[in-house]
Amino acid sequence: MAGKKVMTILLGSPRKEGNSEQLADSLAKGAEERGYEVRKVRLAGKKLNGCLDCRKCWSNGAPCVQQDDMAPVYEDITAAEVLVFASPLYYYSWSAQIKPVWDRLLPFFAANAKTNLKDKRAVLLATAGDTEISCFDGLKASFRLACNFANWNIAGMICAPDMYPKTDMAEKGRKYLFEAYELGKNL
Repeated sequence: MAGKKVMTILLGSPRKEGNSEQLADSLAKGAEERGYEVRKVRLAGKKLNGCLDCRKCWSNGAPCVQQDDMAPVYEDITAAEVLVFASPLYYYSWSAQIKPVWDRLLPFFAANAKTNLKDKRAVLLATAGDTEISCFDGLKASFRLACNFANWNIAGMICAPDMYPKTDMAEKGRKYLFEAYELGKNL
């Protein structure tokens, strides 16, 4: 019997069980019902250095020469058929917790890459305290450009404005939770 399809959810919020994680959990529930093995990777608390642009990718057999907590994150990214980037919106872009992951994908696009990440599906889940949906424009543009560069198919984007206290998603974000659940069921 073939193994389950894998979905890796990269949680980019410093708040455990915050609005973006609640959205991710709803997506995960739908995906699990669809037969996915869901891996949640909480990035907060991990030591994830920024890319050094040293161009020593794969020189020690691993994607990156840096000795930090990125190695298991690389494994979860590589294993995934679907990558989910769940992030609160900070200053119209990615949170500091998730940004290093994007930057540290460089080894997979190096000339000497040992692993290919092409043809994955990607999902953006984002929340913001800002009340205007346009606040996500920069984040969505970044996501689209990165997915295009990586040759990933965008499977969905759910952006929920006006979500700040952890209770907001449960109290007024039910439509976003439902959208995430349905997206998970249809992947």
